[in-house]
Amino acid sequence: MSGDTVVGNALQFTNDNKFAYAYSGAKTVTATPSDLLTFQTNSEYLVGQFKPQQAVAAATGNDILVNIYFNDILIVGYVMGKNAFSEYDPSGTTETKLIVPPFTTVRVEMDNLSGGSDTMAVTFTAKVGMPQRVGNLDD
Repeated sequence: MSGDTVVGNALQFTNDNKFAYAYSGAKTVTATPSDLLTFQTNSEYLVGQFKPQQAVAAATGNDILVNIYFNDILIVGYVMGKNAFSEYDPSGTTETKLIVPPFTTVRVEMDNLSGGSDTMAVTFTAKVGMPQRVGNLDD
């Protein structure tokens, strides 16, 4: 149902369909790459932002590799370094703004490059756009 808060691999929409969101929830990230968030778009496009963040208050000082894929194509990748976790920041330490095209599988993957484990999360929020109507309105 639109408007519910759901954690996991689901893209949700507000009741008026003007905004979309997806939340991974807290997940353990180790030295093996793991998917934190996966969702698919339909005919809409999304103008949004991804916010990976440490999900617990204890700073570990680990380096976390964050990769964002569209249809299994790496769109952006970066390392959230040890200094990014100097204190708990629920608003996110890194924000990546992207336009997500229609009919796209989006995947956010994280990998702990320091070899330990960290509890991480990623949020995605977006404004929903619809494709322009093409053709005669009387069709």
